[in-house]
Amino acid sequence: MAGSSRTAAGRAARRPVWKEVEEDEARRVANRVRAARRARPTRRYAVVYDTSGPKVRLGILWFLAALAAIAVSPLLVALLYGTTAAVAAGQTARAWRRRRARPNEHVAMAVAGAMGLGAVLGAGGSGLALLAGTILAYAAATGDTRSKHPAVADAGWTLQCAMPPGIAAMSMVLLARLDQGSAIALLLLVSAYETGDYLVGSGARNPYEGPAAGGSAIVVITFIVSTLPISALDFGQAWAFGGAVLVLAPLGQLFASALLPTAGAPASGLRRLDSLLLAGPLWAYGVGFII
Repeated sequence: MAGSSRTAAGRAARRPVWKEVEEDEARRVANRVRAARRARPTRRYAVVYDTSGPKVRLGILWFLAALAAIAVSPLLVALLYGTTAAVAAGQTARAWRRRRARPNEHVAMAVAGAMGLGAVLGAGGSGLALLAGTILAYAAATGDTRSKHPAVADAGWTLQCAMPPGIAAMSMVLLARLDQGSAIALLLLVSAYETGDYLVGSGARNPYEGPAAGGSAIVVITFIVSTLPISALDFGQAWAFGGAVLVLAPLGQLFASALLPTAGAPASGLRRLDSLLLAGPLWAYGVGFII
């Protein structure tokens, strides 16, 4: 009896190999989770690359659609970018509502879309859309009986979700009205940056390789824009505006993360416009000043 009990104890003490593997993998996962939690405060404004789905094909389709819209008329640019801005504003508002903020999703979509469409009439059209949207946002916040926040605060959340994508859409429409070639040049620069950033950054182990690859692509496209009669910009102006995109495109990505409650919050519409959030207004103002 004593011998059999010692044998049973020995079998119990000798763990199966599969259990050892499972425990080892669990320890590694726990270590990665703890490391991610420690790194989270410094990664609040990181760019999260969504690799699920046919992202490359969708990016090519977007580029062709935007190029065709710019080539045809500012109205098509307004429809394309205004719709995207509306989706971006709605997704941003939805992300904040999950965090118990109270932006009005539908009003945010209406304001962002109207700013893009209003730009067909000029900057004044977008301004009127924003003014009407501000009144509508406050009225909607006043009528929200479930909110525990002041109506001004809720209206502010709504406008915060709507204005950045709306301004990006407005900028592309105004640029297309001023000079189609400059709008195409900006589209080429931003698309080149996003391509290099995504292809390299999505598989990189640090946050610098993607923007560095995107910046290299911008240099190449800037050389093409500066040497060919694509836009109304001369050689020096093309390099100055290309250098602005080199700086502002990655900053726009970080700005988009700041607009969301977390960098990884789902907002594909906002990520479609993030490289234009800062570069677009500068190009629209700069080209308008030069022309």
